[in-house]
Amino acid sequence: MTQRVTRRSYLALLLASTTAGCSLSGSDAMPTETTVTPRALTDLVAGHVVAVGHNLDTTRVDIDATDTPVQDALDAVADSGGRVYLPPGRVTERESVRPHPNTGIYGFGMNVSVLHITEPNTDGIVFDRQPRANRVQLDGFELRGPGPSQPSGVAIHFLDTGSYPPADPADFYIGRLYCWAWNNSVYRVDEEVGPFQCRHDFLRMDDCDAGEEEALIEWRSSYGPANQFGTVVAYPSADWSGSDSDLLYQRGGEIAVGDITTGGATGRVVDSRGGCLQVRRLHYEPENQRSVPSSLVRVGPVGGARFDDVVVDSGAVEYVYELARGAGGVVLGGPPSGRGAVRNNVVAVSGRLDGSRPSFYFGRPADVDVTGRSNTGGLRVLGTAGRGMG
Repeated sequence: MTQRVTRRSYLALLLASTTAGCSLSGSDAMPTETTVTPRALTDLVAGHVVAVGHNLDTTRVDIDATDTPVQDALDAVADSGGRVYLPPGRVTERESVRPHPNTGIYGFGMNVSVLHITEPNTDGIVFDRQPRANRVQLDGFELRGPGPSQPSGVAIHFLDTGSYPPADPADFYIGRLYCWAWNNSVYRVDEEVGPFQCRHDFLRMDDCDAGEEEALIEWRSSYGPANQFGTVVAYPSADWSGSDSDLLYQRGGEIAVGDITTGGATGRVVDSRGGCLQVRRLHYEPENQRSVPSSLVRVGPVGGARFDDVVVDSGAVEYVYELARGAGGVVLGGPPSGRGAVRNNVVAVSGRLDGSRPSFYFGRPADVDVTGRSNTGGLRVLGTAGRGMG
């Protein structure tokens, strides 16, 4: 006998997978297993936002009755924390969303649930509370800007409020988040804010244009330890600014990235100075380059960096790696693979390196051009080291 799966039963299965150990019944009793009730499902099917609080109380927010349905739902669970569920479809928000500690926003998929910030020049999700909103989670939805032809704020903004000492947000988590149509940076950490122990499993940015900003991801702060990005995917547009968007601008903090994939109108991928950075794999495949970057990866003084593998699969770069003045403690993988063009060479040493912190390149000496003052022995080329076996 074939069981018919209705939209309501499908939503029930999805809710069950994200609410293990809690109930949407509104009862104060702790259940022994997940209970998904008709009331909550009816609210979601009807297109409302549903908040589930610490005591398993539920709050329905009618998206047609307020300009700020997601913020209203977050405020409903502000005292004790809880989860806010976006329905399938589009939820519009006319102001920035400001999470409270121990709250999360969840959808039914990156192309299924949409949180649309409709107002121009308005940030999307802002961290500016005092004390800071720790342990915030975002998962399974699209965070949409006002549109490709509209000026926008920053999609995710860790805002400097001027308080001292700063209360830095901790344990922020992104599961799968899709950011679309932002004409600004997508992810920005201000100078006096240092998020730490934050995890980002999958962050995708399409048709965003940061050509007038430093990069799609801007870490302006000089600190912030133990932050990880699993997979970062970016296909930016240049329709708003007329310029390519750089991907990562880092001036401090500790960042580890598993995989970076870039296409569209992408310029330089990494500009790092003053922080620690590790990138396992970088795949560069631009489609609409406005200009050729002088280097794909530029590393400056202080901190350290490691790049295990680079693929230049389309477009062109002058150099793959550039070690600028004062760079030290840098480990660079060997020559890139791919079908793209590297016009000059693999590595450019463009300034005197920090001889007290040697850097290493796993390639040939012929892959390196010394274009600036060097003579410090700061870069060691290891491609010919050792004895070949077999």
